[in-house]
Amino acid sequence: MTQITTLIPAYKKEYLGELFLALRRQSFKDFKVILSDDSPGGVITDMLRNQHWGKLTSELNITVVRGPQNARRNHEQLLDLWGGQTPLVHFNLDDDVIYPEFYRTHVAAHMAAPCCATVSQRWLSHDDGVPAWTLPLPDFVQESNGHVLQPTTEELFNSSVGTCQNWLGELSNMVMSAEGAALYPRPPSDDLSYYGLLDIGFVLNASQHLPVTFIREYLSVFRQNEQQTTQQATTTHGGRVGFLAWVTYALAAWRDGHISPETAVKAIGTVTQRIVHHFSEDPVVAGYFHVLDTKAGSLDELYVAYRDFWLKLLASQPTTSCIPGPAASASDPAPSKR
Repeated sequence: MTQITTLIPAYKKEYLGELFLALRRQSFKDFKVILSDDSPGGVITDMLRNQHWGKLTSELNITVVRGPQNARRNHEQLLDLWGGQTPLVHFNLDDDVIYPEFYRTHVAAHMAAPCCATVSQRWLSHDDGVPAWTLPLPDFVQESNGHVLQPTTEELFNSSVGTCQNWLGELSNMVMSAEGAALYPRPPSDDLSYYGLLDIGFVLNASQHLPVTFIREYLSVFRQNEQQTTQQATTTHGGRVGFLAWVTYALAAWRDGHISPETAVKAIGTVTQRIVHHFSEDPVVAGYFHVLDTKAGSLDELYVAYRDFWLKLLASQPTTSCIPGPAASASDPAPSKR
């Protein structure tokens, strides 16, 4: 049985050559690839058909499907197509690169201790993909002597939700277990959840059921470029959801008993300052400011009012609505294997 399925939500063709090369150079070879082409006009599918990348793709086990033309839905579609076929699953975003020992190291960590996901350190780079900087780690990680550690739920929530900082990283530097991937959050229908940000939202939701294993080794590069959602205008629906997700997580974590009321209030204050900076003139986010102005005196009242605002915001766009749209299947017209 194949050990890993690599899921590629593809949109940017410019970096795929480096991604395919990184996969070809993996010392651990027991993986297959599902690529969902979300590029304009299906240009990536055409390039694969025409063998644009030559041996880089012809010697990889790749299944290609049509994308749903939305990043969030693309991730969900890929998970549905994978459907637990392999014990492990990895999202390799189209502008990120993993190092040759990435899979071998992550597989070894999964075999050593059950977990929802293994997370390795990653470099950050500019558009050239050259490692340039990294993000600081929490004190409890810095003070640990171990190469591999499993944070407690309290440590994980306080160091991320409590500070509104995603020190763990992106989906590209995580490998999920099948049990963990089953806990990937989907749009909620009636209450707050850990849906909102694709990476840290998954970790927060899954870590309530299974440990997270953190690997203190740089095994990938996260590329910063202008095409990323986080680099684009913040007056978009995705931008609003991304910023407000931290408010959602603070209230959900308080509800679930993972952070104290004081920590929740502090976290909401931190992220609200960011929201004011980016969305002070946004009429949609004005609804959040109204909730905060009228309900800030009580976490219980704030929770209820914010929950209604958040669910209405998610339901306002098909991309975040709990009602799923049409999805592609492996039988859609596209090259099935490369």
